[in-house]
Amino acid sequence: MKVAIHNGRGKRYSWDIAWVQYCKENKIPYIVVDCYSSNIIEELKKNDVTHLMWAFSLALPKDLLMARNVLFSAEKMGIRVFPDFNTSWHFDDKVSQKYLLEAVDAPVVPSWAFYEEKEALEWLQSAQYPLVAKLRRGAGSYNVRLIRNYGQAKRYCRKMFHKGVLPTPGYLADGKNKLKVAYRGGISGIINRIKKAPTFFRQIRYGRNLFPKEKGYVYFQQFIPGNTHDLRIAVVNGRVWGFHRKVRDNDFRASGSGIIDYEMEIPSHIVKKSLEVARKLGTQSVAFDYVKDVSGNYYIVEISYGYVGQAIYDCKGYWDSDLNFHKGHFYPESLILEDLISDSRN
Repeated sequence: MKVAIHNGRGKRYSWDIAWVQYCKENKIPYIVVDCYSSNIIEELKKNDVTHLMWAFSLALPKDLLMARNVLFSAEKMGIRVFPDFNTSWHFDDKVSQKYLLEAVDAPVVPSWAFYEEKEALEWLQSAQYPLVAKLRRGAGSYNVRLIRNYGQAKRYCRKMFHKGVLPTPGYLADGKNKLKVAYRGGISGIINRIKKAPTFFRQIRYGRNLFPKEKGYVYFQQFIPGNTHDLRIAVVNGRVWGFHRKVRDNDFRASGSGIIDYEMEIPSHIVKKSLEVARKLGTQSVAFDYVKDVSGNYYIVEISYGYVGQAIYDCKGYWDSDLNFHKGHFYPESLILEDLISDSRN
């Protein structure tokens, strides 16, 4: 056995650091590799790699360009990979997620995608407003807009089918919310935000230069009013964690607010439903973002294989597939590697 771990260099995700630490602590043979290398397949063969781990990021254009090419090719070689095909083919593509969730009868929020401007405009004339407009890609609510009427919808639609929209946020995008998040962290939070600023601006410049504009389609979701929180449920191989995220002040979006509530009750039927959907999807790891309507019905708005591991660790514990609750703090990235190694031994 030999585990290959892509060197994430501390960018966006730190899961690679956790995987290296896990291998060291459990005396598991591993190597750190550069999956961007043109010779990566040869290197995997030469080192007799049995497992390949790469928490690729939606913030890096080259990750989205070629990470899945390497991972899925390694799968064809018989290497156990994370994330595998079922877990990541739909990553950072909300339109693909719509079709996938509908295919497995998941409680996805009513959604509509159009690829012809005329058809979209005709539908928008009789649509029920407000609507939530989203780009296929992007995180942290940057590319989410509330469309209040046909006039706004028409302007948005024409822009998407002609000029297009950059998926990368502007340099000052969401600045007010970021300041609030930093302020809640006290002096250390403010200092930490200042330290991250140069890297953040470099990533923005990098993304705006390399990511192409999103155009040629529109994607709308039904607006579910009255939510003060959304519900984040993460499922890793039959384990379920959950917490609520407060909606931003004077906004309808919770993603990126930085306000997590671990005390609010997690409905048991949502835990059960999340287990069921994750099983149908065949994912190694998946996070569901739910909203609730005024009748108490929960809807999935999007999914992702990756998330902040610390937020999961801070939960009081997890539910297993029989809905038994296990108290304790666990890093999901470590459990993912542990499960992958365990499965290969069985």
